[in-house]
Amino acid sequence: MDRISALLARNVAETKFEDLSDAAIESARRATLDTVGCILAGSSVASIKPVVDLTTEWGGAEQSRLLGFSTKCPAPLAAWCNGMMARVLEIDDCTDFRPIHPTASIIPALLAISEARGGISGRDFLTAIAVAQDLIIRLGMAVRVDAMVSGRYNLFKIFAPAAAVSRALNLDVEQTHNALGIAYSYACGEGQSAPEGATSLPLQQGTVAQSALVAALLAEKGNTGSKDFLFGRAGYFNAFEPDPILPPLTDRLGSYYYGEEISVKPYAACRCCHEAIELAQRYFKTSPDTSSLESIKITVAPNIKDFVGGYIEEATNPYSTTAAQFSLPFTVAATLTRGDFFLRELQPDVIGNPHIRSLAQRVEVIADPEMATDFVLGRAVLEIKAKDRDPVILETSIPPGNPSKPLDFEDCMEKVLKCAEFSINPPGQGELEIFFAKVKNLENLEDVANLTEGL
Repeated sequence: MDRISALLARNVAETKFEDLSDAAIESARRATLDTVGCILAGSSVASIKPVVDLTTEWGGAEQSRLLGFSTKCPAPLAAWCNGMMARVLEIDDCTDFRPIHPTASIIPALLAISEARGGISGRDFLTAIAVAQDLIIRLGMAVRVDAMVSGRYNLFKIFAPAAAVSRALNLDVEQTHNALGIAYSYACGEGQSAPEGATSLPLQQGTVAQSALVAALLAEKGNTGSKDFLFGRAGYFNAFEPDPILPPLTDRLGSYYYGEEISVKPYAACRCCHEAIELAQRYFKTSPDTSSLESIKITVAPNIKDFVGGYIEEATNPYSTTAAQFSLPFTVAATLTRGDFFLRELQPDVIGNPHIRSLAQRVEVIADPEMATDFVLGRAVLEIKAKDRDPVILETSIPPGNPSKPLDFEDCMEKVLKCAEFSINPPGQGELEIFFAKVKNLENLEDVANLTEGL
């Protein structure tokens, strides 16, 4: 089975920009835009300060910038900080058919090495994103029991940024294979932090970006990693995810890039809440007054109720930002009250709003196996009864931001603008417009070292 590990490494090393579909390129471009926006917004979150403070205390070579801060530091530490910032607000991209966050560690690792090393072209940058997104999704599709059930928070995510940095550095096949093997030794991931609202959940993403960058740099210098990192006796699948689903690992490898199937998140909540938020937003547009609401029912697949509708302690009375984002009752109540659920809805005055908390207590979450589909999210039905009005029933099976209901580049720019307002040092309109222009023209940039300059 070491053949599969070798095939994946070869695909990472040998894929060229010309091999990518237009859709895969556009996904990589959107991911760059979207993830930088996530990092900017994340820079002002309280749990980021200790990480940045430690980085500043440690000092070192001024290689790569921390977005939102006027600080440069060693590339691995920049990847660490930016990786946590990318994930901390739960607004980074995802897939709807598996609980995977493909890009949150890829972009921070790539930005760090691009700035530290210099000379990485826009084409190589986009290609690195595409092969890394493809790899992480293939690995996620091969896992038999997903992280929402197992609690093993996608230990395979370490391989994606390692692949991205390896490809950006143009490592050869053997070096790339070693980088992925070294990365395996850094694999981490636990899901207990999610229901507890612990800041160690996004910290994992930063640690992954940092470790992957180090793995690729060590491989470049000649260090070795396990060759059969996936299927050896103690390889990833045997050690952590037995009985994998093998076809996704190699089917159409090199001819189809799964980044085409990534979703961009329009709401600042767990993706499992997005369908219900969209339905609540649709209701708000015609009935913004919540004072007459008598009952609110949201019917979802059993796995969704277990994850965001019944498992989190005090789901209707969230004790933290993360708890609010992972609470189906609270996100629905807030959206019915405010018409949106983005960063403004994560501020203390909204999370602590007595009316929203009271409304959340009236949200009944119902589990129905008939709601299950091929997507992890399944279907969602919102039924609202207001005084002296007939019940309103709204339904959806695909959340906004899905490739079939996409956010285009302009939509992503709007999201970045909303994110930038929450940066610890908000960039000016001019700096953002320069960044947008660079991302639009990425494939023509000879060097992306200054891609995020001014941010």
